[in-house]
Amino acid sequence: AVRRMLADPRSVALAEHFATQWLQIRSLPERTPDPRRFPGIDPALLHSMQQETIALFDNVIRTRRSIWDLLESDSTIVDERLATHYGWTWPDSATDRHRFDLERDRPRGIFGHASILTATSNGVETQPVLRGVWVLENLLGSPPSPPPPDVEPIEPDTRGVTTIREQMVKHRENATCFECHRRIDPLGLSMEHYDFLGRWRDRYDKRLPIDASGNMPDGTVLNGPDGVRDYLRQRPEQFTRCLTEKLLVYALGRRISFTDRDDIDRIVGDMPEHRHGLRELIQRIVASEPFQSK
Repeated sequence: AVRRMLADPRSVALAEHFATQWLQIRSLPERTPDPRRFPGIDPALLHSMQQETIALFDNVIRTRRSIWDLLESDSTIVDERLATHYGWTWPDSATDRHRFDLERDRPRGIFGHASILTATSNGVETQPVLRGVWVLENLLGSPPSPPPPDVEPIEPDTRGVTTIREQMVKHRENATCFECHRRIDPLGLSMEHYDFLGRWRDRYDKRLPIDASGNMPDGTVLNGPDGVRDYLRQRPEQFTRCLTEKLLVYALGRRISFTDRDDIDRIVGDMPEHRHGLRELIQRIVASEPFQSK
């Protein structure tokens, strides 16, 4: 029955509801930047961004691909509006949406989606801290502690004389910030080649160079969005467990409790045998004792 439901075109509702909730892009079309400063960035474009991510999640289910394809897919489906935003040429033969193969030098999967990159910015400039926290919380399942109330947030230098990296280094000199930020900052700074609307850039507006490298506390060296993806690849159980827990919370309509842990362990342990298939993961959650007894 679950297989039939997932094969039905109406199963796109799972992507529309779960994926937008998990990736924190549900309210994206409501977050339009100031139209006087950023003409052309309207709710329709933000909706197109959201639809790109929904289409990827739905396609991974429908074509029985791995959860890793969410992070590594080498193609994407967008409409003409979003293709223009990305600077891609819209084919004459295309209709409402078109599949684009991604160039080798561009990050794959959701790491290149404008929906994620816009949702983790402030509508004016990128926020590497927010992007780093997003990765820890939604992909690694290890959110950092909330910042102390007496610490000032990092604000972009509107004069453009310092990079965000330089400001963040100074921020980490605060001892109460250091422990969390040594996990957050390398992940967020690795995404700096994308601006606050998900467009690739090689330099900041004032021509200052972008340094998208970083070192995680365990010594892992990151460089760009692909470095973040590779960091996750080296931790397959952690990403699988994070996605499993997010799906189970969605399926149950409640938080995970300690009584769910054994079931989660079993599902995560089974996934390598099933090549980490997203459809198989959903089927195991539906068959689990917590879901069946809810």
